[in-house]
Amino acid sequence: MKSYVFAVITMFLLSGCYALNKEHYNSVVETPSKIDSLQKSNEKMQQDIRSLKDSLSHMQNNMHSEINNESVAIAQPTPTSIHVVLQQKLMFDSGSSDISANGREALVKFSDALRHAPEDATIRIVGHSDNRPVGAELKPEFIDNWGLSAARAAAVARFFVWGAHINPSRIHIEASAGTQPVADNSTEEGRAQNRRIELFVEES
Repeated sequence: MKSYVFAVITMFLLSGCYALNKEHYNSVVETPSKIDSLQKSNEKMQQDIRSLKDSLSHMQNNMHSEINNESVAIAQPTPTSIHVVLQQKLMFDSGSSDISANGREALVKFSDALRHAPEDATIRIVGHSDNRPVGAELKPEFIDNWGLSAARAAAVARFFVWGAHINPSRIHIEASAGTQPVADNSTEEGRAQNRRIELFVEES
């Protein structure tokens, strides 16, 4: 009886050792592939960061005149994103969602620089307005500032898709109306700064 119990205990211990050894073996075998995967992921991230930096440099060069007259501002808030602000005075006539000639020219310059960014980088387009209600003459077309800011963001998206042939799956639009002011809405100068389109080029 004792020998039987001993045999059972031995088999149990051996099976445990086998399981542990198998787990250890599998982890050793899988480690090189995991390391390789991590290295490739890191290499892609570093390449994406370089590409975004290159794209940023081209945007700054292409849109030099717009930056100088303060109708465009460009920044890189993180290594994997670019933030571009386009003022309404450049992009749209008052109360309109039709992109102006100067606005189209600026978007062409932006799109040209965007070709240097990673192909899977997303373009988030956010429309903003000031806090003044939409005038009665605009009510038939835009119910409120949500409608106006959405229409302007959509107009920019259409330009990128139809005019610059950017894959629509990369584009996302948002409308913020007057909920995210960057300046004081009590002055005309402040309201002018709040009427804007923001472009976020983002690599996840």
